Amino acid sequence: MLDIQDDLLPAELRTALADALAWVPMYFLRRIERNPTAHPLDTFWYYPLAICDDPYTGDVAPQLESLEDWAAPVGETWSWLSAHLAATGRAVRLYEVEIAANGYGTEGHPHHDCPRPEWRARHLAAIVYANREWDLAWAGETLIFDAHEEVAHAVRPRPGRIALITGDPCHVARGVSRICPEARRVLVFKMWLKDAPT
Repeated sequence: MLDIQDDLLPAELRTALADALAWVPMYFLRRIERNPTAHPLDTFWYYPLAICDDPYTGDVAPQLESLEDWAAPVGETWSWLSAHLAATGRAVRLYEVEIAANGYGTEGHPHHDCPRPEWRARHLAAIVYANREWDLAWAGETLIFDAHEEVAHAVRPRPGRIALITGDPCHVARGVSRICPEARRVLVFKMWLKDAPT
């Protein structure tokens, strides 16, 4: 299931978040290091903000209260997002927060966030598109696939947009175009729905 929120974050927070994330130095991560089912060549630029040893039982929400000053917009974004989720009847446990980026030549690879299929129904990811501006010609859409590996949804990386993806379907961040002048940056909150069936 896909739920798009374009106006959840105030304009000032969108700007503050884009400014904060624009300069963050990234690590080049091989996804297989964190997910044994990933393709060995699936790599991306990544910066962990809050992680736990066991994503199936851990809760990183308290870590967001002690982020460095530059990351204050991340904590504020979580406040707005968690309030929205509570107001729409979605009780969650946050297990990871990361910044991901891809510039021209860094292709995404179709993947699931959760390596355990039996847990995917309970998974909820919030992708916050965190660039100050985004031109249609720059590409970089998030594609979400159905059970037949057909594109079910394409989400344009509109600044401040939040894509809430339930059920951990196969998805990918498509590469940005050659004329894109900056990296596509997203802030990702990964959660478990507390009341969903296992």
